[in-house]
Amino acid sequence: MTIYEQLLEVLKEEIGNILTSTEIKDRLSKRFNTNLKSIIPSDYCYNRYNKGISFNKHLFIYINRSTYRFVGENYPYTGLIFHNPKGVEFESVVGEWDKGQLLLYNEQTVNKGTIGISQIEKLYEEYLEMLRFEMNVLGCKATELRHLIGRLGEFFCVLYTKGELAKVTNQHGFDVVKNGRRISVKTTAQEKSFITINKNTFNQFDDLFVVQFIDDDFKILFYGAKEEISSPRTYGNKYEVDISSLIKLSKTVY
Repeated sequence: MTIYEQLLEVLKEEIGNILTSTEIKDRLSKRFNTNLKSIIPSDYCYNRYNKGISFNKHLFIYINRSTYRFVGENYPYTGLIFHNPKGVEFESVVGEWDKGQLLLYNEQTVNKGTIGISQIEKLYEEYLEMLRFEMNVLGCKATELRHLIGRLGEFFCVLYTKGELAKVTNQHGFDVVKNGRRISVKTTAQEKSFITINKNTFNQFDDLFVVQFIDDDFKILFYGAKEEISSPRTYGNKYEVDISSLIKLSKTVY
């Protein structure tokens, strides 16, 4: 039997369960006397691409280096496929699954960093679940979860505009691209106060998308050309725009 067939046989009662790589290897070793070094669970993952291995046998969802969820063959997976080449600090996204349909990116797509809408929808749902856990179970306030709220705002903007998430968020002053226009996304959980815009990157985006998280929902305060924001205050190297002034504008164009 191949290792793939051994995995199917030994784990057939484990559908949906999380297993460690040690557990997986021990089961195959005890049942089939398989060499432990030849058992590499990541070679059989939906969301993991290993160079030199045919990407046509999938049984696990990779959680981390030592933990996997066994879902079996022909699973209707939706998610990104990651590759971690040797000698490279960061992983890259080389493809995606959409309800069991596989799409491997070409080199141009990988370099562009485009992520499909179905993946953004999935990430948006997962991040929202994480946000609710932080707030409702761990007792954190939304205003204390700025990074999480900010990323959700970017996903929300992509879904609202049908645009594309920038490959490296914030690096060039914008987060989303729609029809060639660069959109800077600002997300706040404050009911009052203000948002800030970096003066050094003000000329590197075209539109401003301001979204407020309140009452367990995201509300667009402003979406339009940055020139529509008149006379923002200057504080150091930042512009400050009052939330109250955005509410008065209530501008959502495009």
